[in-house]
Amino acid sequence: MKKIISILLVISLLLGATAFAFAAEDETYSDDPVIIVPGYGASPLFMVNEDGSLGEQVWGWNIFADALMEQVKQKFPGLLTGAVMLTLGSAKQLGKTLGEAAVGMFGRLAFNGDGESVYDIAPLPNDPALCRLDVFEDSFDEDLYSEKEIGRTIDDYVPRSQIYNFAVDFRYGARYNADRLNEFVEEVKAATGKDKVNLYGVSHGGQVTAAYLSKYGERGDVRSAVMNVPAIGGTYMAYDVLTENVRMQEDELLLFIENALYLEQDFELLLKTQPLEFLDDILAEFMPYVKQIIGNWESLWDFLPYECYTELFDTVDREACAGLIEKTTDFHENTMAHFGEALRAARDNGINVNIVAGTGNAHVTGTQQNSDAIINVTSATGAKTAPWGKRFADGTACAGGVCSDLTHEHMSPSMEIDASCGYLPENTWYVDGMFHGMSLNESGIRELLMRLLLTDEIADINSDPAYPQFLFSENLAYAVYGEFSGAAPGFITGDSDAYTVTNLSDQYDLKILSIRADGLDVRFEGDYGTVLAPGESARFSVTGSIPGISAVRAAVTITYLLKKSYTPLNSRTLPYTVKNGAPAQPAGEPYADADFVSPVASLLPAGLHDVLKKAGLMGWLDLWFALLTRLLDSVRAMLKF
Repeated sequence: MKKIISILLVISLLLGATAFAFAAEDETYSDDPVIIVPGYGASPLFMVNEDGSLGEQVWGWNIFADALMEQVKQKFPGLLTGAVMLTLGSAKQLGKTLGEAAVGMFGRLAFNGDGESVYDIAPLPNDPALCRLDVFEDSFDEDLYSEKEIGRTIDDYVPRSQIYNFAVDFRYGARYNADRLNEFVEEVKAATGKDKVNLYGVSHGGQVTAAYLSKYGERGDVRSAVMNVPAIGGTYMAYDVLTENVRMQEDELLLFIENALYLEQDFELLLKTQPLEFLDDILAEFMPYVKQIIGNWESLWDFLPYECYTELFDTVDREACAGLIEKTTDFHENTMAHFGEALRAARDNGINVNIVAGTGNAHVTGTQQNSDAIINVTSATGAKTAPWGKRFADGTACAGGVCSDLTHEHMSPSMEIDASCGYLPENTWYVDGMFHGMSLNESGIRELLMRLLLTDEIADINSDPAYPQFLFSENLAYAVYGEFSGAAPGFITGDSDAYTVTNLSDQYDLKILSIRADGLDVRFEGDYGTVLAPGESARFSVTGSIPGISAVRAAVTITYLLKKSYTPLNSRTLPYTVKNGAPAQPAGEPYADADFVSPVASLLPAGLHDVLKKAGLMGWLDLWFALLTRLLDSVRAMLKF
């Protein structure tokens, strides 16, 4: 049963999420055309006929289900045999059959060693008369429109006739597509009579946008460029794929799915005790077939972070892949290595360049770094991050790699991210807990993105107190959110005498069962019996002592009950930094553990703790211990009364 649940969840992830747009307030927005630069794999691809017209579609999420069903029919005996063998502990047959099916579905997308397509394949034409949002459905099938939800969201703010879809052959490199984007920008300007355009680059589109600004930014054709969860500096996922080291992080994958589908049940806690290693066994057999298709894609090599791209040269035939190696070397050395300088130069040239990134999640594949589960924070923003599972030690000051102004506070509340080293320290927003591609699921982040894209209201991270540099995800899959009074989100000051907890749920009533602080000697007093309806908040008094120091990490764990939910009992831990005086004196070690030792863990022998953690039981023990502690506190209060 647990395997069936896991497979269904993976399928749900592939099917994607629904983002709900909302009507914008009556404000004046830019009337310059908006060009959406899509994410990886979003643009459909077609075989090119001898006369140059587009023929059979060979890639697109709209054909994925049909292509998969055809392969299931062809390979049903092998799939059945593989499923039986999997129950006996062997994943080889199933992984092999799935790999063969993948090649059957998309083998024509392969590149040769020069980084060129084996077959003549192209995306939809980038003709402004055809790919404008208000005429797209008349020009093409609606299912071919890439980044549909982004277009619909922008449509809430500006006319559909102002929104253009840029089609990308995502197999090619960032600079190749930046050249195509430059041509499209010129054509859109000519078609609209406007001098400038606005660019919205998402994920891979963020890297393409950065490459465009690097090469063409000085032309002044762009008014604003927003890069949302961008792969500017690549992603370690590409490294994991090319080294065939994909190891699914099941807990992270399940959280990803919950956020994507707006689920208000915490299934990952239920499945923590279920071993899902069989997925890795399947992937080990599956990945060599995937590499047959994508192993020579120029874009995949462009995705390799700068510090590791040369490492893989020895894994390919250098002579046969000389063209690919030459291209990716040129890109990494002459473009990627200088993205920070180029983006800052674009801003100096008058372009409103801004970045919004997700943080605080592990990669869903093998290499573990602070990420949005797909793109690591350093690649998306240029910021310096602590190793995964660690944070910068108390008292650590920002390194000042780009911003050296000590009055600018660029250390994240989790003390895991030093934003002073980023590409754009004053124009990058970090959302703790936000997963890749989930920005439009949150009204606050959605509004921030649209204001950055379409207005001049937010010049930098200090322009609007509602949008400080560091924010927390309020996706309803997280159920609760907490904030101290008298402080920005994620911080605690001497004026923080109250703590407000909000029910993020859209359909369930919520009861706060306990609130616990770690790294801080305070208690939270209030009516724990109050039931919060969706969207309602409760205020708890903060009693105790806020230390008169700064740059000290703390955390608050909220244990709650979601009434009538399938998984009612759970908790959320939020990181905070104390900001209440002179910085603490560094202890000497550069890093500390990111997570505090829970009260239960502190009572257990180390060996037993490790066993329970590996079995996925520590989360449950922590929950019940929190409830017991709260009950004892209530009894003490009654006895005193």
